[in-house]
Amino acid sequence: MKESIKVVLLLSIFFVLFFLIRKSTNNTIIEEQAKVDLKDYPQTLDSIKSIKKEIKDKSINKIGEKFTSLLTDKIFPYWYGTDWDFNGTTQKPNEGKIACGYFVTTTLRDIGLDINRVKLAQCASEQMIKKLVSEDNIYRFSNKSIEEFETNLKQKGNGIYVVGLDNHTGFVLFSDEGSFFIHSSGISPYKVVKEKLTESILIVKSKYRIVGKLSSDKELLLNWVKK
Repeated sequence: MKESIKVVLLLSIFFVLFFLIRKSTNNTIIEEQAKVDLKDYPQTLDSIKSIKKEIKDKSINKIGEKFTSLLTDKIFPYWYGTDWDFNGTTQKPNEGKIACGYFVTTTLRDIGLDINRVKLAQCASEQMIKKLVSEDNIYRFSNKSIEEFETNLKQKGNGIYVVGLDNHTGFVLFSDEGSFFIHSSGISPYKVVKEKLTESILIVKSKYRIVGKLSSDKELLLNWVKK
C-alpha cells in the first residue's frame, strides 16, 4: 500500500513539473499557429514579385526594410504552426513537416532569392550563412550571455538576420517591437514559432552563435530585386 502511494506521489510531482516547464516554455512564444488562409500563399508569393519590381531602384536601406517586412509579415505568418521534424522537407506551409535548415532556405527561396534550398539546408549553419551574405555582414559570438548577444547585435540595427547555433538555425528579427527568434523548433511545441529572443531555450543555451544580416547585404538585396 505504501509503495503504491509513493508511486502516485512521484507521478503527481512529475506531471506538475512537466506542466510548469511546458507552461514556462510556451510563455516565450509570440506566434505558434498560422492566422492566415493557407490557400492564399501562392498569391502572396506572386504579389512579392510585383513589389520587387516597384522597389528595384530604391536605396539599399529601403530595399532591406522591404525585404524584412515581406519575410516577417507576408511569408512567416503562413509557416507558423508547421510541424517540425529532423528530416522534414515540406515546401508547403502547414502541410507535412520541416527541419530548421529547410525552414530557413525554403522561406528565403519563396521570397525570391535564387538559391538551392536543398543543398543550402544540408550545409552546416556557418557555411549556409557564408553562402548567403558577405563577411562584412557576419558576426560571431562565443560563450556570450544572451543579454550580451542581444545588446551587441542590436547595435547592428533593426532588420532580419540568419543565425546559426551549436545544433540549430533560424532567423533573428530586431524591430521597434522587440527582438525575436523565428525558427522550426526541435523542442516543445515542435513547430515553427516566433519567440522572445532572450527567453528562447535553444538560442539561450547555445555557446556559439554566428549571425548574418540579410537585410543589410548589398549583393544579396540587389540580386533579390533583379530576379
